[in-house]
Amino acid sequence: MTNNEAISGFHHRTIAVARATLWVECQKIRHSKILWITALAILFITLICGLFIYILKDPEQARQMGLLGVKAQIFGGAADWSNFFNLVLVIISVAGLVIFGFIFVWIFGREFSNKTVNDFLALPTTRNEIILAKIMIASIWSMALTLMVFILMLIIGVLLDLPGGSLDIILDGLTKMVITTLLSIPLCIPFGLVASVTRGYLPSVGCIFLAILLVQVINNLGYGIYFPWSIPLLYSGAAEALTGAESTPPELISYTLVVLVGLISLASVGLWWRYADQT
Repeated sequence: MTNNEAISGFHHRTIAVARATLWVECQKIRHSKILWITALAILFITLICGLFIYILKDPEQARQMGLLGVKAQIFGGAADWSNFFNLVLVIISVAGLVIFGFIFVWIFGREFSNKTVNDFLALPTTRNEIILAKIMIASIWSMALTLMVFILMLIIGVLLDLPGGSLDIILDGLTKMVITTLLSIPLCIPFGLVASVTRGYLPSVGCIFLAILLVQVINNLGYGIYFPWSIPLLYSGAAEALTGAESTPPELISYTLVVLVGLISLASVGLWWRYADQT
């Protein structure tokens, strides 16, 4: 066998294994209830935002509802496409981080709760390939939820006949939603690491809510640009609306920290799955 044939065979084997591993992870999701739970959760929150925008179209009704009146002032008090996107970006930044984080927790933690992690020793697939497949599926899943939110937003906006719906505003809103999701995905890998280390769900779910709490506190202290889990919120421009404190746009160090968190967490998951159960 020549070197070229060996390299070609290796490439074919790698592609075949990747496809098989991704297919297996897709089947796990397809047969679980978590797929529908996450979809319904994020779509329900989007509908609540649509209801809020609908109420904003009636200023008198908004003033009669104290909390909604405060939020109306935060978002400018106008029921238009720009404020609709601002409101939904809060979802993608915070509620989305919770939902995306839970996806990563489930996709890793289920192997331990269902006692299937030991079966990986008998598979011809390496653990690193399994981990990469899990992260790819979780990332695609998270992005699909974001696109579902965008589609539902368009439907709600058209039904409410919101003003200011120029193509530039809609494309800018979509871009911010996608980038916010891309920034959130690396920050969810540590939750999968915690699920792997603790071999379950509860501690990692607690870490998700701890991260959200720290986002609130650290942003109010003015150090949000150095706390990775604050970066999606700061990038989207929704931090000030959520925390009530004046926010600073992310800097290069902010994005660098997000990438480092993702890479270090990815390496840590790989090492844990490779060596933790070995004597």
